[in-house]
Amino acid sequence: MGKRTRDDFTWSQNTDTIAIHSMLEYTGKAGMSLVDVMGYTAHAFRIIIDREAVEVGSYSAFDWPLHHTEQLQNLGFTVQTAGRPNHIPPTPAELEEALGFIQDSLDKGVPALGWDLFIPEWGVIYGYDDEKKTLRCRDARKDGELPYEKLGRGEATELYVLAITGSFPVDKRSMLKGALKLAVKHARRQCLGHERGNYRNGLAAYDAWIEAFTKRTVDPFGNGVNTGKVWDTREFAAQFLLELSRNWEGSSLQDGRLRTLAGEAAERYAAVAERLGEMRDMFPFPHGGEPNADAQAERALTLLREAKAAETSGVTLLERMLELLE
Repeated sequence: MGKRTRDDFTWSQNTDTIAIHSMLEYTGKAGMSLVDVMGYTAHAFRIIIDREAVEVGSYSAFDWPLHHTEQLQNLGFTVQTAGRPNHIPPTPAELEEALGFIQDSLDKGVPALGWDLFIPEWGVIYGYDDEKKTLRCRDARKDGELPYEKLGRGEATELYVLAITGSFPVDKRSMLKGALKLAVKHARRQCLGHERGNYRNGLAAYDAWIEAFTKRTVDPFGNGVNTGKVWDTREFAAQFLLELSRNWEGSSLQDGRLRTLAGEAAERYAAVAERLGEMRDMFPFPHGGEPNADAQAERALTLLREAKAAETSGVTLLERMLELLE
């Protein structure tokens, strides 16, 4: 079994959280580590998988405005969003509205989050030039200028932007309680809506993944993308919980118990990350290996069942942590 080899937590394959972390550097939460942002937004505990083929868009099959608003509210921010995942290009009025609040945010010195700026992933919009009618944007593909009229008309032809509009005080205990609530809800309840027929979130996502491998209907590229992203989140989950177990302040019995439970949960999520790390090596991005070849599929099924067992145990520990904070 491969070891956890991750020791650099300054980058992530999950680009919405990377973008949110970049935005926070221009707010009162500047200096928050990426580990803390992944943990306190509960993104570290997210998993969504398509049961037919582990389709490439699985990781983004959620209600973006709702989910990102919940994440940022848990960190103490109010937000404004325009657009959503619908594969419909924006109307001129929708584009004008989005540009208006991007500019408002940038005028206050805070970048905005955008989707499909240069590639169908999330990135940051950090500047604009009204004379040239361009935005300055950065995503996983490039850092450069995007003409106003190209916003929402990229590869995915859909508009989605988010800007921070204000902040309110929130303490670490409230943030942890909120994050654990989001994590447990994601693990236990299907939150994707009826239009997301083949997608499953949380613990049920492992069953969906197992189903696709059992049927040998796995898309190599989609599986490679999603394996890398879920492995990445679980590495962050393990690290976030490990840091909580070491650094959580408080001298009460309850605080001591919280640190102990966080340490135990960190071990469970490290076990998940280890299994998914082996899968990531078997099915590397971008070509994805041969997930439907019998030997690889059977090995993947073993790893996924072990990962699900470890995560199920981990979620129970998160629930016990949440009880201490209630």
